[in-house]
Amino acid sequence: MTEKKRMVEAAVLYYEKGCTQQEIAKIMNLSRQTVSKLLSDAISERVVEIRIHDPEKGCAALEQQLCQRFGIKHAAVCGVSGKDPVLRRLMTVKKAAEYLEPTLKAGGRNIALSWGRTLQTFIAEMPQLHTAGNTVFPLFGASDSEKSCFLSNEIARNFADKIGAEVKYAWFPYRPDQAEDCALLKGTSYYKKISALWEKIDLAIVGIGNTEVLRMFEDIFGYGEKNSAAVGDIATHLFAADGSLIAPYSNALCASAEELRRAGETVAIVCSDEESDKAEAIIGALRTGLIDTLITDEHTAQAVLERA
Repeated sequence: MTEKKRMVEAAVLYYEKGCTQQEIAKIMNLSRQTVSKLLSDAISERVVEIRIHDPEKGCAALEQQLCQRFGIKHAAVCGVSGKDPVLRRLMTVKKAAEYLEPTLKAGGRNIALSWGRTLQTFIAEMPQLHTAGNTVFPLFGASDSEKSCFLSNEIARNFADKIGAEVKYAWFPYRPDQAEDCALLKGTSYYKKISALWEKIDLAIVGIGNTEVLRMFEDIFGYGEKNSAAVGDIATHLFAADGSLIAPYSNALCASAEELRRAGETVAIVCSDEESDKAEAIIGALRTGLIDTLITDEHTAQAVLERA
């Protein structure tokens, strides 16, 4: 019993009071070697139990819950020290870069891109990669947005530059003014080259838009009463809270939902914050069946699971 009491005393001084082993030896009138043995024995005798609270284990549990709850193939959740939106976005895109790097380096992929702030940050923050045989292209035609994060061809060019890939541009608008214009554009070589790539997508990297984005592009999406139930979009495809897809504007020039569904892997990179809550949009997006992999931060993952 005396020996175990000494173990407890040494453990209290070391783990709770922060004393060094040399200081403990002086206080207890023991040699430093004896103190070291007492601390070692305290663990083996279960006088002291060391528990390591690894935040990544908590993230692993969230990943498993997301996959089980929504039937997606993969989830990658990053731990963050706070709820600052800039920090959360940066940590999310870092996680995305780590996840996607092996696929990108393997090369020979047809890579289709969506748009948005998170996707733009992902491209800006990812390291320069040397890859071979990759082709990058947008999932839809161009918009007249003045925001660089919503310029589909610009997003594709910047990503291709980062990974040393060939880039193909969508030299046509997302939504022509007239049905006749749409038919004419579909007959051009520009459209045929991109639409042929849409049929054989190996990797699609997308964001998830919420109602804020839908309102921003109300005219482009043809957003109105008939699709007022939409809670978000994936690559300009609107969906309701239950995951049901809403037919796009009839003249939209974009990869179809079915082409996106047939992609080798569709990865959604997204995070939410208090100013732009995306939990409802993410839930609806995961229910569409279009997304294989979700990459997000732990706070967004928790919000999604709590509200689903």
